[in-house]
Formats: sequence, structure tokens, C-alpha cells
Amino acid sequence: WYQRRVRAGYKIVDFVANSVTKMTTPTEVSKTIEEIQKMDPKFDINQFSATLRFDILPSVLEAYLQGNAEILENWSQERAMGQFKHMLASRTFTGTIQLIDIGECEIITGAMLELGPVFMLNVATQQLYTERTKKSVENGEPQTETQEVIKRVVYTIAVCRDQSMFDPTSAWTILEIVEHVTNESFY
Repeated sequence: WYQRRVRAGYKIVDFVANSVTKMTTPTEVSKTIEEIQKMDPKFDINQFSATLRFDILPSVLEAYLQGNAEILENWSQERAMGQFKHMLASRTFTGTIQLIDIGECEIITGAMLELGPVFMLNVATQQLYTERTKKSVENGEPQTETQEVIKRVVYTIAVCRDQSMFDPTSAWTILEIVEHVTNESFY
């Protein structure tokens, strides 16, 4: 009975000690931010997240959905470009896909690589899938049927900053990207 209380007391002390250590120990994201701020003292992670959401990702994702390789090459490193080409080639949907909304960018982790600082993030989007199928021929004219579905698509993206560039937007490129189309549909 007494030993169980002592063990429970130790568990509580360990939990509190671990929590305090986690709060005071720099994370990978904070270490990466510090490295960026050595080159760009004005760098702000919240502003960066907004730039991703409203400037960079709309350009990249719309270019991907439209199959615009020229724009993708401007924003992507070689590895990511290969991933975009693979995703486009393996796409089974034959209709059009339109980007409707991009959610908040959740920065998962950061790291300093030889290429420069890298952030890994998740971002959820809503995309309109439109498919037109020829239904029948009436009065000599083909009739088409349109089906529209809004799907939730989540991307996991690694972005890398070229430290030699001083423009805070164009210095970032896509290093890797993974797409996960869910079966969730919004009507």
C-alpha cells in the first residue's frame, strides 16, 4: 500500500519534471527559426505561415492541379518536381479540379540541412472535383451530365529556404510534397 503511494508520487514528480523540461528545451522549429534569424532578423514564423497560406501554396497547388509544369519548376526543387510529375501521372480522376480553400499551415518540425533551413508542414485544402460525362443523344445533340464533389485534400510539404536570397517569399521552395485525398466530401 505504501509503495504504491510512493510510486504514484514519483510518477507525478516525473510528469511535472518532463513537462517543465519540454517547455524550456528549444524545439527543432525554434532552432530552425534562430538560424533563419541570423540571416534575416525580421523573420517571423506567423508572417511566414501567412505567406505560405496566401501567396506560395495557392500558386503551387493551383499550378499542380492544372498541370502547369512551368510554374511548378519555379517553386520546386528537383525532387519535388519529380513528385509532382509522379502525382500527375498517377491521377485517375479525368475531370477538372479547382482549389477552393487552403486551411492553416501547421508547422510540424524544422531542421537545418546542407540546403538550408527546412520546415515540414501539413495543410488541408478543399478542392472542387468536376466531372462531365456524355449521357445520351437527344434531338441530335449530345447531352452531358455534370457531377461536382468537394473533397478534403491534405498535403504534407517540406519547404526549404535559400539563405543567399533576401526576398522572403521567393527564397522558399518546395523540397518534398505528399498528397492525401480523403473520401470526406462536403456538399
